[in-house]
Amino acid sequence: MVQAKQIEDENLCSKYTENELLKTQKSCMNGIRLPLYQFGRNSPLDDISLQAPSDVPLEEQTILESILLAKWEEKLSEGHFRYDVTLSEIKAIVGQKKFLAQLNESWTNPSLSQYEEIRKCDHGSLFQTNWLKCQEELLFCISRGENNESKLISASLVPTSSILVMINATPVEYGHVILLPCAVDGPLQFLDDRSLELEMLLRLAVEINNFALCLFYECSTPRTACPFFQALFFSSLLPVEAMAVDTFFSDSLGEIYVSTITDYPVKALLFESSCNLKKMGQVIAEICSHLQEKCVLYNLLIRDCGKKIFLFLQSQGSDRSSILSPWECWGYFLFKSRSEFDQATEDALLDRIAAAASLDDAEFQGVKQFCCDVAGKVSF
Repeated sequence: MVQAKQIEDENLCSKYTENELLKTQKSCMNGIRLPLYQFGRNSPLDDISLQAPSDVPLEEQTILESILLAKWEEKLSEGHFRYDVTLSEIKAIVGQKKFLAQLNESWTNPSLSQYEEIRKCDHGSLFQTNWLKCQEELLFCISRGENNESKLISASLVPTSSILVMINATPVEYGHVILLPCAVDGPLQFLDDRSLELEMLLRLAVEINNFALCLFYECSTPRTACPFFQALFFSSLLPVEAMAVDTFFSDSLGEIYVSTITDYPVKALLFESSCNLKKMGQVIAEICSHLQEKCVLYNLLIRDCGKKIFLFLQSQGSDRSSILSPWECWGYFLFKSRSEFDQATEDALLDRIAAAASLDDAEFQGVKQFCCDVAGKVSF
């Protein structure tokens, strides 16, 4: 009864906070003008071969990537970050998994500092105070437009249904930003069973058109949706991407494939589509909504310009410190101590992963079956 009452209180608290955020965010955004990138009506998600920036060579930046990185570097030069992440030392760990390690003695977990207040249950005035501070960290916003093609507007009032792009003051990698939905007429949630915001993020991945882009999402609190995605740029292959896969589902049209990442210490699935990202996004949204209802913790990683989505699964342990961060799920580890960084070994990192609560084989099989059911339904 105590646990049920606690869950009920958390849900009521979450709803209260969400309503306060909606009211406060609406008032705080009044009068603010930002660069606005508007997606065109001709969406590339139904047929990726029709993607908008197809005429831009991969070695050149698209307009969306240019504004993101230019604004990010501008904030870096102005001193809005706690450190210069581009100076961090990175090395590959010797071993079969090819884990990566970064030394950053100034790093602190952004989910526990910069935006933890968004999840707290308090009055709108608390968020308003933090929001006014966050205005300095805003870069631009993204929304849907009415023109056939995407375009950049140099300064515009923030639309009521858009995504705010702001720096992460404690970046893990180059170009690290927060992607926060500004939905004053709807709930602040990226992954529900329809998830129009997830469609916008897949569209963002397509229009940035850079294989170095990592879009990711962390659900580390049961029954409480994280209100934002994050993005950063990492040009090398991540360790999880180098692992073999075992495909257990493909639809009749060959549009969606679902595979297990084999011989990897974190239970993970890979969703792939080379032509219909909209369908894949619908599949992911429904699966994640189901996982949240079942109190299964998970992380998402979107790579390959939106064509690949990794789903990492964890279970709720008694100790929050045992939960893996998104980048640890990828095989990328951060160290604040020079000695620990120098002494890091594959065995030690495998022990760190093994200490995290994981789904058992039966639970994992249940998730795989649910993925097949959802993907099969969406494909028809």
